[in-house]
Amino acid sequence: MGKEILKSLIASMLLAGVIFGLHQIEASEKFIHPGIWTIVIFSALLGMLVVAVGHWGLTTLDAQTRTNLFLGLTVMRLLLSMIFIGIVVFAGLEGKVLWVANFFAVYLFYLVFEIYTILSNLRAISTEGEKT
Repeated sequence: MGKEILKSLIASMLLAGVIFGLHQIEASEKFIHPGIWTIVIFSALLGMLVVAVGHWGLTTLDAQTRTNLFLGLTVMRLLLSMIFIGIVVFAGLEGKVLWVANFFAVYLFYLVFEIYTILSNLRAISTEGEKT
């Protein structure tokens, strides 16, 4: 499990590096909300949770149950993200549209990473099944 969490941490650090680099641009306040770091921290923690549960499911559940787990993880990520957005936006945030746009950009980054991780794990399991 450590390998998947490490990959998630590396992806988070890569995203943080890109955001930090974009902050160095003079007019970055037009496309990066000052609260972007809250989004990154929330998404990183949620991403690590999803990767950890997904890895657990790949190693312990049978093949027919894994599909339900992955669908459930996707729905869980969506619901927790909607709750997070609701809490932050209704708490009186300035620049709501920019913040939400930043949130969905980060959300899509982690979603692509999650799909990539799941597919690479499924390939590894599929080749194991062919050997037996």
